Amino acid sequence: MTLTVQHTLSQNPISFSATPLSHLQSLVVWLMLVSAFCVIVEPAPSDAIFVGVLLVFSKSGLTFRAAIAPMVLFLILYNLGGFMSFLQIASDDKAKLFVETSVYMAVTAVFFSTYVSEDTLRRAALVRNAFIIAGVLASIFALAGYLNIGGFVGGAPDFQSHIAAQNRAVGLFKDPNVFSTFVIFPALLLVQGFMLGEQRYKLISAIGLLIILAALFLAFSRGAWISFIASAVLLAGFTYILAPPSAIQMQAGKMRMRISLFVIIGFMLCLGMLAVLLSFEQVRNLFLDRLTLIKEYDGGETGRFANQVNSIPMLLVRPLGFGPLQFGEIFRFAPHNVYINAFSSYGWLGGISYITLIVLTLWVGFKSIFTRTPWQSFAIVVFCPLLTTIFQGIQIDTDHWRHFYWLMGLTWGLFSANIGYVGTTARRASRVQSLQPAR
Repeated sequence: MTLTVQHTLSQNPISFSATPLSHLQSLVVWLMLVSAFCVIVEPAPSDAIFVGVLLVFSKSGLTFRAAIAPMVLFLILYNLGGFMSFLQIASDDKAKLFVETSVYMAVTAVFFSTYVSEDTLRRAALVRNAFIIAGVLASIFALAGYLNIGGFVGGAPDFQSHIAAQNRAVGLFKDPNVFSTFVIFPALLLVQGFMLGEQRYKLISAIGLLIILAALFLAFSRGAWISFIASAVLLAGFTYILAPPSAIQMQAGKMRMRISLFVIIGFMLCLGMLAVLLSFEQVRNLFLDRLTLIKEYDGGETGRFANQVNSIPMLLVRPLGFGPLQFGEIFRFAPHNVYINAFSSYGWLGGISYITLIVLTLWVGFKSIFTRTPWQSFAIVVFCPLLTTIFQGIQIDTDHWRHFYWLMGLTWGLFSANIGYVGTTARRASRVQSLQPAR
């Protein structure tokens, strides 16, 4: 089994011979993922479509496997902790919406884990196709808004003022930090296609990748920049290391050479694009400002980091935490750390459950990428941005990022699929061996 099966994931994800229901299920999932480029309204289009997804899958198409049970268990405990913490401030409507959103995010993770745990190759292809389209669309809107292109989105004044207030590429997202981390996964999908030499439409894919990278840079999110670089390095490293060994040594050698050349050429192109963007004074000034590691609101006795440290002794004597969204009421700013927020908004039960879930997810992810399956390359490209987002949670609150829960669900679903695949392969090998004549 080799990484060179990526071409299977490049096929049209919706053109297949299947039942009308299966076709409809694929279509609504695809629409849900593609519509993720717009989350400036609540509920977002992808949220509304997800209701339709659950309806069309209500009777068939999903199978709950024991391998994803730990994720489901700790998501339940996490949200139970959040509900118990919420009871302290039950009259707060915003806190109520926070709890409901947390439950919704958990449900999406469970859905995607069951979705890719069977019919994995075809469904992985659908996810890949839809995410790339969503990433390119999100980036086009972000660039159009940043460049103040006239008539953009019908010239809606509220949206244009939203763009102007950010002074950063944000597109149809509320926060440039969320936008920029969302497009990392689509960018990596395109990068992986080039590394494996299996992009069907190379020019279109290259243009799409450049659009995403330009928007990612102009979002001026330090966390997203670091996350993209780290996940791209991990993607190249894992792909290089896990190239198929001995049996197809010539193909493995060619692939490693292609990866090396792509990294060199890609690095040079990124430097060229960076030079062009920094030639604009406004971009250059904001870039230099964002390069400052510790901003004014980070340091000091009432800065972000001090608030995090000061909250720990208080949380140690509050088993129910402060309550959802109450950290900002106490310290004036949100915690900007998903792990502190887990204890603050979900209490001890939620905080311990979340950390346990993250540790298990890391173990499951590493287990998946080192398992030889037809979808191993997809497991790698899913896990790399998930891994960096998990570490980014130290610097920002990723608790309600849709794409984080989707990536986590995909990781657990691929792990479940791996167990089924390895078991089936072992049984088949055992059956073949038993049929061999005795010597």
